[in-house]
Amino acid sequence: MQERILVWIDSNLTYFGISSSLLEKYDCELYAIYDIVDKPKEYFEKQKNVEFEKSWFYHDLLSKAGKTEPDISFLKRFEKKYGIDLWTLAMNDRIFNHFNEFYNFSTNEILSIMETECKEFEKIIDTVRPKCVLLWHPTLRQDYLFYLICKAKGIRTLILRGTRIAKKFIISEEHNNTGFQKFDQQNNMNYDAFELLEYHEKFDQQKITKGLDQYQSSKKDMLKSCFKYFFSKNENPNTHYTYFGRTKFKVLIKYIKFSIQTKVRKRFIDKNLIRSIGDNQFIFFPLHMEQERSTLLDAPFHNDQLSIIKQIVKSLPVGFQLYVKEHPSMRTRQWRKISFYNELMSYPNVKVIHPSVNTDMILKKCSLVITITGTAGFDAGFYKKPAITFVETDYSSLGHVTMLESVSELPESIKKSLNNDVSGKDLIEYIQYIEKNSFEIDIRELHQNIQNIINYGGYLTDVEIDELKFDSLLKLNKNKFDKLAEEYLKKIRAI
Repeated sequence: MQERILVWIDSNLTYFGISSSLLEKYDCELYAIYDIVDKPKEYFEKQKNVEFEKSWFYHDLLSKAGKTEPDISFLKRFEKKYGIDLWTLAMNDRIFNHFNEFYNFSTNEILSIMETECKEFEKIIDTVRPKCVLLWHPTLRQDYLFYLICKAKGIRTLILRGTRIAKKFIISEEHNNTGFQKFDQQNNMNYDAFELLEYHEKFDQQKITKGLDQYQSSKKDMLKSCFKYFFSKNENPNTHYTYFGRTKFKVLIKYIKFSIQTKVRKRFIDKNLIRSIGDNQFIFFPLHMEQERSTLLDAPFHNDQLSIIKQIVKSLPVGFQLYVKEHPSMRTRQWRKISFYNELMSYPNVKVIHPSVNTDMILKKCSLVITITGTAGFDAGFYKKPAITFVETDYSSLGHVTMLESVSELPESIKKSLNNDVSGKDLIEYIQYIEKNSFEIDIRELHQNIQNIINYGGYLTDVEIDELKFDSLLKLNKNKFDKLAEEYLKKIRAI
């Protein structure tokens, strides 16, 4: 009997390309769940590039969800059976919570949608009985819920994820773990010969990706996508809960509002956020982008960043300031409210840093990095600086990192961390592990190619897919899809 493999394909379509290459190299039965919007669905219902044994469309599964009373007894049994806290997921969902400015979901709607998801996901897994599931690092609530159900049912999940080192990726069975364990103390590694800063310079994500981020950067693509959206039929508000309330008129009003907000907020940022780093002793807290998986999913109880910063300020030793840096990618989210920056600047001992300031310069001068889950906590080790995280991360086991068990530990953890003599030896071990177990690929370029060819540079996902354009996309990126399929095959054969 052929092995069965289930693939989760989201709107960036990378896993469709991987599926195409995988079937060329491996004799298996392939199944797919598509989490895409209405218009691209027409192509994938008829496509012949990949012969899936069976496919499901996520939003079709939910066509009646939200319209009926939820079965509370089922949801209670589900939580107990799988150990999954559904309200934790719901309250951190970017569609169900305050990030959604188009529609307010009722309690019954949320629970009805999640009840349907739970039942349908169980049914699909029990029908396919896959050897493993292939998916991108879970980004949204629905694929994270699917991942959690698979884990609870003992289904192997093979997740393609970054390693905090530019262009180096790993396929892991855990969403927050690369599999790294510290080496035995008797290993023969020559630590003195390894230059951490030289390695960081070569593989620093900030330097390598600086100026390469083309996502939603073309005004031409923006105008084309607007024309396409406003002058074509759009059924998503009626069929996809993620689009509820998004009438074209509301979208137009919101777009005008967001455009004005972006300019006004950026003007405020440029005028008020500092660009120079002084010689004072300071602790560094880099703001996370919102909305972001690393806080919503990885740190569901620590995503109120203002509250966290208040707690840090309360815990500062005398003589230290807190430097808070805005995330440069917030430009794609209209930046934050001016009231957010004003409140930050009103705190004693807080300096708010302009997003253009080089983070490496801050890491060189700071005494400690505090982050919720961010890469700055990892990068601190290259400068032999200590770090504190609020939850477990893929680098938590490194010697320069302290993971908080409770916010009340902050004052004592800061004092201890400031006295932490960081050697960098286990960071070198981590790097050696990544070098051995990862592979190099430019995922950013791949994703941007898909956005440019299919989605108007990232401005519009609900578009009809032109067969010739899509075939050219698969051919253009075939080397990358082949490489990803080969890396997946290594993992599949090892199971």
